[in-house]
Amino acid sequence: MKSNLIFLFLLLTIPVGFVDAAHADTQYVSDMLVLTIRDNPDKDANILGTLKTADPVEVLEVGDRFMRIRTQAGLEGWVQKNFISAGKPKAVIIKKMKNEISQLKAKIKKFEKNRDADLNKIRAGRQDDKLKIEQLTEKYNTLLKGSNKKIAALTGEHDQLKAIKTELNIEVDNLKKDLDSHPKTKRIQFFLTGAGVLLLGFFLGSSSKRKKSYYR
Repeated sequence: MKSNLIFLFLLLTIPVGFVDAAHADTQYVSDMLVLTIRDNPDKDANILGTLKTADPVEVLEVGDRFMRIRTQAGLEGWVQKNFISAGKPKAVIIKKMKNEISQLKAKIKKFEKNRDADLNKIRAGRQDDKLKIEQLTEKYNTLLKGSNKKIAALTGEHDQLKAIKTELNIEVDNLKKDLDSHPKTKRIQFFLTGAGVLLLGFFLGSSSKRKKSYYR
């Protein structure tokens, strides 16, 4: 009784028509099942093989209840028409989507790996730059400190020489006065004047050499 109802349902849902030739196109086994391939368009015909869900087949001929197909392995036979679909089954679509998702995840993982490597390089470069700046700053401060000491020393020497020059000028003036008051000692006056000039030149020359050696 139950089998008769199923048979009647199939008759009502499948359009009635004569067996006609169809263009060979690829279709798929739908639903989750194992479909038998028979040697004739009859459910009691001999079984040649089986198909499972999502197996692609080449449609050779379409009848009212059966269609003749060819498998990828080259096996030809008849299968029930209502289990063959032109659209890709959900299992095929889902499998394709899973493959695409896996590929996208692999690309994302590779991108993240490259991104992390680039960030590490940037951080390392910044650290090196920071270290170089600190080293240069320390070197500059050391040179500046040494320069200040040398400048202070030269300034002190310059002040001393200036004081000596002032004292010498005073002594020269006094000697001139003494010589003017004693005409007989004019020769001594010229001698002392020359000695003072030579001594002043010596001190000034010594100071100039020190400054040049510093700026070199």
